[in-house]
Amino acid sequence: MREKGVDHVKVEPLALRLGVTKGSFYWHFQNRRDLLDALPQFWAEQQTAPVLAHGASAAGGPVVKLHAVAEYLGREDPDRYDNAMRAWAQFDEGVAAAVREIDQRRLNFSAELFEAAGLPPEEAATRARLFYFFDVGGQITGDVPATVDARRRRSLRRVELLTADLD
Repeated sequence: MREKGVDHVKVEPLALRLGVTKGSFYWHFQNRRDLLDALPQFWAEQQTAPVLAHGASAAGGPVVKLHAVAEYLGREDPDRYDNAMRAWAQFDEGVAAAVREIDQRRLNFSAELFEAAGLPPEEAATRARLFYFFDVGGQITGDVPATVDARRRRSLRRVELLTADLD
């Protein structure tokens, strides 16, 4: 899906690529539709839950937690699933709803941290959007540093800019 789009997600080529039989695929999924229906939840579990858990478990206050999220994002493949899901959402309302839900979970998490750092709700929500849209916007436009170290530095710098008056 990431390479060619959702229309190219087919059972036989997928099984071949994964080195499994079609029977093994059907052990886990009833059919292609069942696989496609599971992908938004898989995306949430792989690209959202671990990031939020990492930030929440960081020892320290809200700014430290924001730094932990930024560091995590800097280490990750920035286009592992997000762009493919967003492209698919353009043509599937169910997927679009899942993308909106994930976006809102991510934004709410950051906004809560900015609020805990002392900002009023409206300002916290604005900074959360800036924090999030910088990351997503870079993916969409292809403006993502090639190395993990460069991505990590850029991600941490973004938090520094958004929290400079909160430390």
